[in-house]
Amino acid sequence: MADEESEREFTVRMFMSIDPLTVKEDASIVEIARSMADRGVGACFVERDGKVVGIITERDIVRRVVAKNLDASKTRALEIMSKPIIAVDPDTSVEDALRVMSEKKIRRLAVIEKNVLVGIVTISDLAKALLQKVEIVNMFVRAATRELPMYG
Repeated sequence: MADEESEREFTVRMFMSIDPLTVKEDASIVEIARSMADRGVGACFVERDGKVVGIITERDIVRRVVAKNLDASKTRALEIMSKPIIAVDPDTSVEDALRVMSEKKIRRLAVIEKNVLVGIVTISDLAKALLQKVEIVNMFVRAATRELPMYG
């Protein structure tokens, strides 16, 4: 096909961040917040025995620790994490990933391949993907309309 490249599906793999932050389930919220700040990320995955069992976001820290006036140095990841993990395969289409986020009312997805956490994709990542897709479509439309003969 001549337009095979334009037909290629945008997948999560193309837009995900690799090497997401992970913390142990017994890590304190203070440790987690520092790690998130150091990495410049808004979420981390919680691990137990090398398996991802939950996710903690900045929003979780605010709502489940700060707003409840819990001691962040004594509160542990397993106490506030969201579970179960909602995940997609890296070859999931951008549209399907957005559909999952919409249905589950979440802003981040774990990306798991062969039972291994390989990345994270956010709603912002997928919005950028859709913008790129629109720009490509517009480019093809402009090219096609320039090639059409003018009748008048």
